[in-house]
Amino acid sequence: MVKPLQMNVEICASVVTGFEKIAAEEISLISTVRNVKWERGNVRFRIDLKSSPEILKLRSVDNLYVVFYEKSVVSLTNLDKETALRTIQNQIVFCDWESAIETYQLIRGKTINGGSELHVQRIKEFASNGIRLEVNEISPKFRVTCKRCGEKEIHKFSSMEAASKFGADINNAFGWKCSVHDFDIEVVLRIEKDNITVMMALNDESLFKRNISAYGPTTMRSTICHCMLRLADIKSGEIVVDPMCGGGSIPIEGSISWKNSFFFGGDNHELALERCRENLNANSSIKNCEFFTWDATNLPFQNNSINSIVTDLPFGRKIGSRMDNRLLYPLLLEEWKRVLKIGGRLVVMTHDKRSLENSLLKDRSSWQKKSFHIVNMGGLQCLCLCLLNTKSS
Repeated sequence: MVKPLQMNVEICASVVTGFEKIAAEEISLISTVRNVKWERGNVRFRIDLKSSPEILKLRSVDNLYVVFYEKSVVSLTNLDKETALRTIQNQIVFCDWESAIETYQLIRGKTINGGSELHVQRIKEFASNGIRLEVNEISPKFRVTCKRCGEKEIHKFSSMEAASKFGADINNAFGWKCSVHDFDIEVVLRIEKDNITVMMALNDESLFKRNISAYGPTTMRSTICHCMLRLADIKSGEIVVDPMCGGGSIPIEGSISWKNSFFFGGDNHELALERCRENLNANSSIKNCEFFTWDATNLPFQNNSINSIVTDLPFGRKIGSRMDNRLLYPLLLEEWKRVLKIGGRLVVMTHDKRSLENSLLKDRSSWQKKSFHIVNMGGLQCLCLCLLNTKSS
């Protein structure tokens, strides 16, 4: 029998759609990670159990799950509701509860009463004899969340019905207490067409909820900031600027993740600078980040002095307008071309793709497109571009 710490387990990391490859590159830097693969909205990989706590240090992913069962059920989409739900419910006895519980306990630092050995025994007894356990005062609280991907109409059952049936047998087998809002353990049932995947959540709160305490109208997730910064390929000692920093999300994330580089942020709105100062004070250990009041079209930097600019452009929705952007974007690009070194990187995000692309066409000899990503930002399909400054006069 494999000792728990000698196991290797499969992890699923949820990622902002469009940045899967960027997250996969960060994940691959962990020495014991292998079999990294990504698809829309997530990255899957295997890691040695003893090294698994390292995944909590990842900065490009939103949520982490241990995958402990996966199966394709023949014609699940064609089964009537009762048969389909019973089929889903029956999968509980085939799940690898040992790897799920061992991973959960190691990463969360919490013990599930009885540990994995007792739960493996209980699931065997439930499978062979139908032995059911009653909830008691030390039973952990849990919930099952069902996420169906693709066209939901192809199934005869609802997500809530599938979660309820699957959760009922977890309750029966282990004596865990069902609690939708106040829970210790979240089991995630993912169903896509005929495929069933069962996972257990490994983080209490989404990993993008960090760094920021003072939020503005367009505050960007820290995980999105990190992915944009990774696109800039930041080196030790380099200077990185966010000319339109809002509450400072990008420079603060950069200063934490790249401690040997320097980050400057600025904005022309006093309320934005107040949020920057509050967020910087909340991260008191940061020494390589400063904020200023300035005009993004007239920056206080010498020519050819900046290595990278990483910024979230105004979309023309909550702030400004599309008409403003048609005038603003060319002015910004001209100024940023001036301060960036030759070969300097510009990483920008916008929903106003047309205004950005038209602005670049006006000075196409100054910018070389390195990469582009279509990113889901709160339901909006946004363009993230990484450009190299090739400098035309």
